[in-house]
Amino acid sequence: MKNERSLSGRTNLLYEDDAYLSNFKGTVLSCVPFINLERSKEKDSNAAELYAIELNQTAFFPEGGGQSCDTGILGGEEVLDVFKENEKIWHVTKKQFSINEELQGEINFTERFHKMQNHSGEHIISGIIASLYGYENVGFHMSEDVMHIDVSGTLTQEDFEKIEFLANEAIYKNKRIYTVYPDTPDEMDYRSKLDLCENIRIVVIENIDACACCAPHVKNTGEIGSIKIIDSMSYKGGTRFFVKCGHWAYLEFQNIFNQNKEIMKLLSAKREGCAEAVAKLMDLQNKRKDEENTLKNQIVELYLEKMQAENIFFAEKLDDIQLRRIINESVKNASGIVAGFVGNDALGYKYIVGKNENASEIDLRALAKEMNTSLNGRGGGSDKMIQGSVTAEKKQIQQFFNNF
Repeated sequence: MKNERSLSGRTNLLYEDDAYLSNFKGTVLSCVPFINLERSKEKDSNAAELYAIELNQTAFFPEGGGQSCDTGILGGEEVLDVFKENEKIWHVTKKQFSINEELQGEINFTERFHKMQNHSGEHIISGIIASLYGYENVGFHMSEDVMHIDVSGTLTQEDFEKIEFLANEAIYKNKRIYTVYPDTPDEMDYRSKLDLCENIRIVVIENIDACACCAPHVKNTGEIGSIKIIDSMSYKGGTRFFVKCGHWAYLEFQNIFNQNKEIMKLLSAKREGCAEAVAKLMDLQNKRKDEENTLKNQIVELYLEKMQAENIFFAEKLDDIQLRRIINESVKNASGIVAGFVGNDALGYKYIVGKNENASEIDLRALAKEMNTSLNGRGGGSDKMIQGSVTAEKKQIQQFFNNF
């Protein structure tokens, strides 16, 4: 077993030797139009204006293993993408560089460190899950401020609480994190989603986990700071859950803390009493909703009584459910059609018109067209019910319906 890697390809991977290196110099081995590479097909239409640079050594981590690439500056130019293709690592910029030109590179280390915190936290969590439940990590992706992990079995809320407790306990114990390079896959036990035969890089977290990984990690678990499992869901027969570590976990807590402060002000409640205050408020809201529904039903009943003698009614305020219910109930006992209009002369009216199923002589679709023409309306529907809006005045609408 080796403690140092053997170089493969033409580029020395400085981030594997020192994950904390942010500045470096590299010599250009090749520079090609980005559009010549397969990767360009996944990117924006400006690929023809970009160049891909291969260096003799780099501190930029390329996209891989569920983690996005580093960002930063190379030769004074913004690095737009870093990726592996054809066994080479390419750095994409807007500028073309010459072969053998020496370039100064600088990665965005703040971004890198936050990713290191989260990726190392993911290894802790996945190692604990494998140890406790025997589940495999079958998927991992890190976005800009959260990562998700997919495991091969079902986990409950109680399981997550236990996992999170043990993960943070591992942080407090400040365990060492280091890499080893086995000569063969059988030389040591480790987790891996791939069948590796050579160039094996194992990230070891002392007494917690050993996993094949290509990404940079922190040196000790204490640098992760904290781990928080945010949410979970069933996924492809297993479980997908969302996690934030380190700085991302701090920002999540700060956001929740600030939201809680605002809730405290709005409810005039202490922090520990917010949940109870919200429960009381929701209970009051439900009671008022019940009262509102009772009043709405009473209003509907009044209009239904009115519709026993008339085939049309006007109302200033009714919601869509009330209006439809009045028409649906009224049409059962009507001899022909019934119509309901809600609104006023100034703003116009929305309407629903229905007909009794025995009134086959009335064509509601044709009626809708007549209303659109005569009452400056918009609408339509089926031969049983039409709905829409008109901008005519009440008097005009009543005259139009006097024919029915």
